[in-house]
Amino acid sequence: MNYDVILLVAGSGSRMMADRNKILLELEGQPIFSYSLKVFQADLDCQRIILVGRPEDRPAFEPYLSSRVVFVTGGAERQDSVRLGLEQVEAEWVMVHDGARPFICLDQLQELKAQPNSILAVPVKDTIKEVAAGMIQQTVPRERLMAAQTPQFFERALLVDVHEQALQAGYLGTDDASLVEAFSSVQVALLQGSYWNVKMTTPEDLILGQAIRKEIFK
Repeated sequence: MNYDVILLVAGSGSRMMADRNKILLELEGQPIFSYSLKVFQADLDCQRIILVGRPEDRPAFEPYLSSRVVFVTGGAERQDSVRLGLEQVEAEWVMVHDGARPFICLDQLQELKAQPNSILAVPVKDTIKEVAAGMIQQTVPRERLMAAQTPQFFERALLVDVHEQALQAGYLGTDDASLVEAFSSVQVALLQGSYWNVKMTTPEDLILGQAIRKEIFK
């Protein structure tokens, strides 16, 4: 199944305590975003890779651009960036992936393509507390809780529609699946992700990422 991918590469270095976009930090000698970029480049079903980032970071991405890989300026929020990226999507199907998640694999892409309108997720392992004003309100049963990941795979027309509805309603979702849940009747399928598919957010994540890469490529 042919598709385009929106690869989100905007970001700051604040929580990473870095002086630049965390996506551009090196993990074992390569920029964080480049790992997932290479996976999509290796998938022959992936027709177009749309990097969505900050205009000031464009020079850093120039060496990776080609007829297949293009750069688009993003918006103020992640949701705005996806919507702007969708304007460049030409395929009937689209994946959305956070460039800060470097450890996806081709097998995961194949599973998503086999199940339209689906996302990756893993069971929550920690005990989850609902908190207000620094005080625990309740312990949330975790048996039905899953931690959502990317890539997320949807029909382009569906994603365009729910993003437009969200824009009109002033609704800000936490991921693309949340918009499909809020503004359509389409059921989103959930596929087993990987605990290795971590998002590089803090310095601790970078240390974990180094360990994961060494394990994957040992």
